[in-house]
Amino acid sequence: MKTQRLLAVLTLPTLLSAAVPLVAHAGTTTEQILQTGSEGADVVTLQNDLNALGFTVGQADGNYGPVTTSEVKAFQTSHHITADGEVGPQTWSVINTAMAAFASKPVTLGTNSRLVTNLEAKKIYYNSKLVTSPDGFTYNNTAYMPIWYVMNTLDQMGLQHTWSNNVWNIIVPADSGIKVDYSNIKYGKGSTSIAINGTVVARVDAAIHVDPASGQMTTFLPVWYVMNALDRLGIQSDWQGKTWTMKQPATSTGSSTGSSTGSSTGSSTGSSTGSSTGSSTGSSTGSSTGSSTGSSTGSSTGSSTGSSTGSSTGSGSYTSVDLRFPAPADVNAQSINQYLLANQSPMNGLGASFMAAQSTYGVDANYLVSHAILESAWGQSQIALAKNNLFGYGAYDSNPGDDAGMFPSDDYAIRFQAWEVRMNYLSPGGSEYVSPTLTGMNVNYATDKQWASSIGELMGQFSSSVGSSVSDYTQYSPSQSAPQPQSTVEPVFYLNGANATTKSSPYYNGVPYFSDMGTGIDNMFFGPLSVGSSGQPVVEVQQFLNKQIGAGLTVDGQFGPATQSAVKKFESQVMNMASPDGIWSYSMWTQYIGPISSQPTIPAGTSVTVTQIKQGMAGAYVMPWYYVQGYGWVDSQYVSFNNVYRVQVANPAGTSTSVPVYSASNPSQQVATLHNGDFVVANSATPANGYYTVQIAAETPSSGAAAGTPISGVISANGSVTLVAQH
Repeated sequence: MKTQRLLAVLTLPTLLSAAVPLVAHAGTTTEQILQTGSEGADVVTLQNDLNALGFTVGQADGNYGPVTTSEVKAFQTSHHITADGEVGPQTWSVINTAMAAFASKPVTLGTNSRLVTNLEAKKIYYNSKLVTSPDGFTYNNTAYMPIWYVMNTLDQMGLQHTWSNNVWNIIVPADSGIKVDYSNIKYGKGSTSIAINGTVVARVDAAIHVDPASGQMTTFLPVWYVMNALDRLGIQSDWQGKTWTMKQPATSTGSSTGSSTGSSTGSSTGSSTGSSTGSSTGSSTGSSTGSSTGSSTGSSTGSSTGSSTGSSTGSGSYTSVDLRFPAPADVNAQSINQYLLANQSPMNGLGASFMAAQSTYGVDANYLVSHAILESAWGQSQIALAKNNLFGYGAYDSNPGDDAGMFPSDDYAIRFQAWEVRMNYLSPGGSEYVSPTLTGMNVNYATDKQWASSIGELMGQFSSSVGSSVSDYTQYSPSQSAPQPQSTVEPVFYLNGANATTKSSPYYNGVPYFSDMGTGIDNMFFGPLSVGSSGQPVVEVQQFLNKQIGAGLTVDGQFGPATQSAVKKFESQVMNMASPDGIWSYSMWTQYIGPISSQPTIPAGTSVTVTQIKQGMAGAYVMPWYYVQGYGWVDSQYVSFNNVYRVQVANPAGTSTSVPVYSASNPSQQVATLHNGDFVVANSATPANGYYTVQIAAETPSSGAAAGTPISGVISANGSVTLVAQH
């Protein structure tokens, strides 16, 4: 795995006598072509990556056997590349891209950082004997301990360690009698890995802080995740806030490992460790929410509903619920808001939006709520707060915060998700349809094989909170007929009086506009295409090459080595290039694919009115498109708003996130309700007479007003709300 610097852990140099190859992330070295029968460090890398991505091979033993071959094929199938079980350049490229989304850096906390609380002496016991008393602290509501002292304790058990490139590798001697449980390995984001005999079993967020005992900068790891990793060695441990008690490892870890996801482990972590899964790993390790809910920190993990519900309680399973049917009547706007409020989620107040999405597009509201909880860490993830992106759209590479798509409101994000899922995943004939269930969606929606069960567990928790069970839901049967959605039309977000200015494009004489967004996505040139590019433009090039030179490419929108080779062939044979580079350039696009010379444009610097927003794509990136009055749909990258703002409450991560809008002529009469992050139009971000004057529009038919109907009103400027310019 790639790191920015080697982090010292006190007497680090003494720990670097590696007995096995240290774990490396795919892409850090020149990868070999691997296939059944291959052996060595590259196979270890591959096996660890597969485990991380939810294609569990178990122990990363460096032997490319039948299980590894099977999981490689499953990975290739899910990414629409040739499923031959062989890992060549194209498969390595896709793996590297997927793994890059897991990359993060350790956080360095200053000596006097206010984020560090409860810095005090802790105690670690082994077999009832005090081994060490290091200083630990609480960070992000999670207990952290300096890992060097934990290593010292494990030394008492005859274990060995290496530490390099943010990988703590626990080495179990062959004659120790300890049997390691490598089953059900699944981990997500984190700056530091915990490995056992070279097999990564956890990835955690490390914190670098001064160790008061030595005065040196030291790596601290969250107790909860270290305990779960040690559970695989049969090391029984208990955390009571200040005291960590470990017991001699058993020779078989089957039963003890199982407890890491059950109620007994949850209860043993205490209130200071269980909450870590909410804000830090919600989107990537959703299934672990259940395992950490034994604590009392309901604010970030949903612990108030209990963790034992799982994905299959009562009659049937939540993973096989037919999501085209509405949730039971006890799932309603009020119960959704009560549930979100009880778990201190900023999504509180969006109950009506989830119910409107269910009624409009025919998608189970419990599923929508649970999916949003999983992907946005209960609405507290950075992209949820900064971009109204509750479902993680576009956050799939090494820079998810920047690349994640911006939505004009949480309400629109919910409606868009319902439309996208119903049309493409739940409706027979949809582009990604397998079956209208979580299990069916899992095939094409997520590489994580536990994605369906993770959401199923959350659905079960919500159901339990309202006194319901899975037996109240409609299980899928191929013979049954589901209700038809009220609408199949992609939702839009309406603006009222939004003024903007067009910007220059590097490829056009102005900003191109199109009659509809789909035409724009298909025909606009967003930039040169090369290995790693993806999206509709790559589809266009692949289709062109298949037609013109019989390239025989799989039209999957992924620019891999095969597409690069075909482009080089085209450059050489058709364009007579002496040194083909395999890059599809702007000039090649204009000559062979897009008739840009005839594409109408809006001159740069033109003042325009934007009336609608739709979520779309720009090449491989999720990107809003704007409807410019009098012209058509344009890529939002080339338009700058002049009077559009985001409504921001004083504490976006809190629960008071609804904002009432009142009549300008009668401030006691409420005319609408906004939510934190909603786009509004205003002449100024400075309040007058204690109010902000805003212009909005009805987003869905309500109170007799058609969608898009202009609404004007005021927002109280009492210090709890501000307007932030949105460009």
